[in-house]
Amino acid sequence: MENVMILFNETSGKDKGKELAEKFVTYAKDHGFMSTNFLLEQVGPDCDSKKTVEKAKKEKIDTLVFIGGDGTINHNVKDFKEELPHLNVGFLPGGTVNNMARVLGIPMNFEAAADVILDGITRKIDYGMINQKVIVSTMTIGLLADTAARISQEDKQKYGKIIFVKNFFKLLAKKKRYRLEIKTDKEQWVGKTQLVTVTMTNSVGGYTNFDDSASPDDGLFHLTILPKLNFFKLAFYLPKILLGKIYEIPEIKYITAAEIDIKSMTEKKVGTRVDGDPSEDLPIKMKVVKHGLSVFVPKS
Repeated sequence: MENVMILFNETSGKDKGKELAEKFVTYAKDHGFMSTNFLLEQVGPDCDSKKTVEKAKKEKIDTLVFIGGDGTINHNVKDFKEELPHLNVGFLPGGTVNNMARVLGIPMNFEAAADVILDGITRKIDYGMINQKVIVSTMTIGLLADTAARISQEDKQKYGKIIFVKNFFKLLAKKKRYRLEIKTDKEQWVGKTQLVTVTMTNSVGGYTNFDDSASPDDGLFHLTILPKLNFFKLAFYLPKILLGKIYEIPEIKYITAAEIDIKSMTEKKVGTRVDGDPSEDLPIKMKVVKHGLSVFVPKS
């Protein structure tokens, strides 16, 4: 690492981005990186991302450090996607869920996460495109997306996961379902569903054993369709869920593909939730960018 740009967002997670950025610089210099050039850049809705990217190119940045959760990672990947083939990326978890960091075994502890970056071991992982936007971890349609849309950033910080559970059961009682058409290069599914989840890893919502067949570098989206949520039936299959074998549950339609098209058959507006934030309305086209990210990971 010769030229490092540290990207932080003061409007996400626990709003300690700048503090963590400064702490990382001090920590790195204390651990032998005295000659490294560190640049701190704030990102977010009020910042000019094009200027940030141009500055990175001008300063010949070779390493990016993302501070924040999955939403922050998503936005940074979108901004830098044209430059990513020439860059290594480090994650310093600072969000609410930190799904990507957990998948890669990156510690939640600051010093341990910083050590992962400074050790310099990298791994190629995938990200995806959803229309013109990016997905790095999870996309949801239906109950999960509608639940998350009702929760403010302030509520997430104040109440944590309990506020999500509370709102989820409120919506579940309404029994709303969407009629969707889902196409891949190999198959088509049409029907009503309460929940659609597309993952790029084995993890959802910080639960890192959601799907044991998925990995962050397999070049595939892993799509689960739940036509109707029945807790009694799902309770029967709880052992499979806990073992990460959700694809073996008969009530669930499971599809893997590198490209997916999804559209609504009835409603004019159906939203999606991508990496914890509101994203594209249906219809959407999704495509995997295989091994598009070079990320610092633990040695073992």
